[in-house]
Amino acid sequence: MRLSLPILLAATLAVADPAAAETYTWVDREGITHLTDDPDKVAQSSATEGRRALRGLWDDPRGSEGFVYAKPQSQAEARRQRVVRGAVEDLGRGETARASAALMSTLRDDPNNPEAHWYLAILDRQRGRYESARVHLENSVDAWGGLSDAHFQVYYDPNLAKASPDYAQRVIRYLREAREVVGDRLGAVPAEAMGVVFYGKATYVEAYRHRFSFQTVGFFDGRIHVVSAGHPAGELRALLFHEYAHAVFREQTGGDRPYWLNEGLAEISERASLNRRGLTRSERRALSRRIDAGEWLPLRRLAPSFSGLGDEDARAAYLQSMAAAAWIESRTDRAGRARMLQQIGEGATDDRAFKSVLGMSTAEIDAALQRVIREEFPTLQGGIATVPSDGPADLFEP
Repeated sequence: MRLSLPILLAATLAVADPAAAETYTWVDREGITHLTDDPDKVAQSSATEGRRALRGLWDDPRGSEGFVYAKPQSQAEARRQRVVRGAVEDLGRGETARASAALMSTLRDDPNNPEAHWYLAILDRQRGRYESARVHLENSVDAWGGLSDAHFQVYYDPNLAKASPDYAQRVIRYLREAREVVGDRLGAVPAEAMGVVFYGKATYVEAYRHRFSFQTVGFFDGRIHVVSAGHPAGELRALLFHEYAHAVFREQTGGDRPYWLNEGLAEISERASLNRRGLTRSERRALSRRIDAGEWLPLRRLAPSFSGLGDEDARAAYLQSMAAAAWIESRTDRAGRARMLQQIGEGATDDRAFKSVLGMSTAEIDAALQRVIREEFPTLQGGIATVPSDGPADLFEP
C-alpha cells in the first residue's frame, strides 16, 4: 500500500492507542512510506512500531541545537556571532525582513560565514528563491568541518563532530571501504575525488524537505548527501555502500537506467557491508512463488524505474534486481562490468551493452534468472518434480 503524507498523517490521528502498538511503519529505498498492522508484511529492519514512531517520521526539525559556535578568536568574530544569534531570534518571532538584513550585513563583513549562509538559505527556500537558496546552502556546507584524501572530500554538520570527536576519521574509513568493495563490483571508481556531505537529521530535513515529497535519508547530485547519527556505526556504513554504488553507476552511465541494475548493484553492495551475500533462502523462495503464480516482473518493466508499483510488487522488484545483479556479477569479471557500464554511458542500449559482454539480451537474462531460481525450488506437475535441464547454479548464498 502506497500512502501519501496527508493520508499517513490522517491515519496517525485516527489510530487509537490500544491499536497503535500493532501499527508498523517504514520508508523503503525508493522513498515509499509503508503502513501495516500485519507483522508478517514488515519488510524493513528499520520498521518502527506504534503511533509515536509514525509521527516521528516527520519530527519538527527545529528541535536541533543549531550551529555549534566556536569560541570567538576576536572581538569582531564575537560581534558577528551576536548578530547571527539575534537574527535567529528574529526568525523565531517571524521578523524575517530584519533577520535577513542582519544576516546580509554579516556576509558583507565575513563573506564565508557558514551560519549566515545557512539561515539565508532557509529564508530563500521559504520565499521560493530556490537557486539563491542552493548557493547559500552550498556556501554554508563548504564552510563546515571537513576532511579530505585522494578520493573523498568530506563535509559534516558541526553537531556531528560535537557528538563524536573521531567522527570524520570514522566516516572516511567507511568511505574507503565502500570504494574498494563497490569499485570491484562495478568495475570502476570515480576519476576525481567525490564530495560527501553528512547531516544530522534535523539539519538535513530543514535543508531538503522542499526537495522531496517523501522522507529520504540520502541522495546524489554530484555529491553524496546522507543523514548520519552522531555516533556512526554499521547502519551508516551500509548506507554509504549503497549511495556510493549509485554515485559510481551514475558517473559511469550518465543516468540511473537500467534502474533494476542500478538498484540491484546498490542493494548487494549494501549487503556486502553487512557481510551478507546474495538473497536469503526465504527471499529466493518468495521469488519462486511469484514465478509459479505468473507474478514475475519483467526486467524490461523495471528498467525505467520502480514507480507505479504497489507495496508487494515494489518489494519483489528489489529482490529481483538484487538477484539479476548477482547473476550478472557471477558471469562477468571486473573488466567486463566496467565495459558494460561504459557502453551504456556512451549511448548504447541496455541490450547492446549486455550482448557485448554477456552475449544475452535483457529478456534472455530475465529468462535465465528465472531458470536458476526454479532449479532450487522445482514445481510439482502430476506428483513429479520438474526442473529445467540445466544444472543448478551456485549464484546465491547457501
